[in-house]
Amino acid sequence: MLHRLSRRYTFLLSALVGVLSGLVAVLYKLCVNGLIQAEILTSERVPDDWWWLPWLLAPIGGLLGWLACRLAQRYCPEAGGSGIPHVKAVLLGLRRLRPKPLLGVKLVGGLLALGAGMSLGREGPTVHMGAACAAWLGTRLAVPNRTHKNLVAAGAGAGLAAAFNAPLAGFLFIMEELRREMSRVTYGSALVSTVMAVAVARLLTGQANSFGLTEVSPIPLFELPVVIAVGLLSGLLGLLFNRALLRLLELRDRRAWPLANWGLLVGVLGMLLLCWCPSLTGGGHLLTHSALSAQLRDPLWMLAALFLVKLLFTVLSYATGVPGGLFAPVLTLGALVGSFSGQLLTGWMPDWTPRPEVLATVGMAGLLTSSVRAPLTGVVLIVEMTGQYNLLYALLLAAWCAYMLAEYCGDEPLYEALLHRDLQHQRRLWKAEARAVEVLVEAHSEFEHIPVKRFPQHKDVLVALLERDGQVHIPHGTTMVEAGDMLTLLVGPDISEQDLNQFLEMARDH
Repeated sequence: MLHRLSRRYTFLLSALVGVLSGLVAVLYKLCVNGLIQAEILTSERVPDDWWWLPWLLAPIGGLLGWLACRLAQRYCPEAGGSGIPHVKAVLLGLRRLRPKPLLGVKLVGGLLALGAGMSLGREGPTVHMGAACAAWLGTRLAVPNRTHKNLVAAGAGAGLAAAFNAPLAGFLFIMEELRREMSRVTYGSALVSTVMAVAVARLLTGQANSFGLTEVSPIPLFELPVVIAVGLLSGLLGLLFNRALLRLLELRDRRAWPLANWGLLVGVLGMLLLCWCPSLTGGGHLLTHSALSAQLRDPLWMLAALFLVKLLFTVLSYATGVPGGLFAPVLTLGALVGSFSGQLLTGWMPDWTPRPEVLATVGMAGLLTSSVRAPLTGVVLIVEMTGQYNLLYALLLAAWCAYMLAEYCGDEPLYEALLHRDLQHQRRLWKAEARAVEVLVEAHSEFEHIPVKRFPQHKDVLVALLERDGQVHIPHGTTMVEAGDMLTLLVGPDISEQDLNQFLEMARDH
């Protein structure tokens, strides 16, 4: 249980995980793009006087939404949603990952949901499927548990990297969101897998950036106050998005209405939106592209309405429990905030305001940071998607403002809030057994600067190993624990998920 493969063999397996994740990401991307192209061609060939067609297609959207819900509920409940909270739970040893049913349900269910016009992205499911590929490979090769978790994290990051064609963002996603530690094994596995996944994606789909943005020079210092203001505004709206989503999930759980009926209702709404305003459906790629290419010149009231409808429909779509992610919709909301701010402020003080398309990237960084609380991942992701490295400082400034605002308000990061909610509401789905769990001791945590004997005593938790500076030690009661130490805990089968999660939280910075 405490055994781990050598670094060389782990890196080799990580490369293979990257290839598998890249292939799955490309397959899903091609399916989604084919679906979008079919919808565009259909809408172009429909005569304008066929006003009745959306109402005729609405029941089909309801059926697709209902099928997506039922598919997830019956065959793989953990495939619902974006999948990132589930991957985090798997890495903490709180959930199991079943690769075969998850891959099938995620792929088919995600396409059904997008076919129904729901406001969800493909990036979260790609992360989940990348983790499932790694879990399948690790199980087939019977790798040790500690190596298995490294591969799962590597697969998840590789999925994100391939989905956005952004290798460095995928690497940072592993380090900042999933693992939160910098051991050589984790670092190397993450780097190898993301590079290989993007190599596969670029080989099969080309090397173009996700979004086109005209050449941008570094933002002058006198325009930075506007950047700060947009960062704070987008950060505030990111918190609003989180609270709206979590609140709706609570309201949904209080109702005795079957979840599939939510899928049917939202599918009907999604099909109507798909016919009337297709840019508000799916991940919002067309809307984001318009904002970043300076083609979004609608009146301010229209931009505000687009933002409000996109936010509400994204929350409704996610609450159905169908497979679908939040990364792309959140980026679209941020782009709308930035574009709105740019057009508004340009009319008031044109000499002090960056272009609206530049502020769209600032809004993307701020809203994603305040929602997910992974600022480096968000900033690097936007830079890699647009190819505009001159925006780096402005995006970092906006992300910092949004991050500090979210921390001041005390809201939980979205994926952690969804994880805690999942642990409170769902029963354990497998027979309990002893397992090893790794946790990084963060600075200013309750475990820093104390000996092992002063840890909370629990009959089902044993500190088995301590890794410091690449060296593994067997700790004694007097062994002092410092920030940066990686602890391997042996966890008994009878501990509750809530107790284990509370124990792990003590190792984190509060």
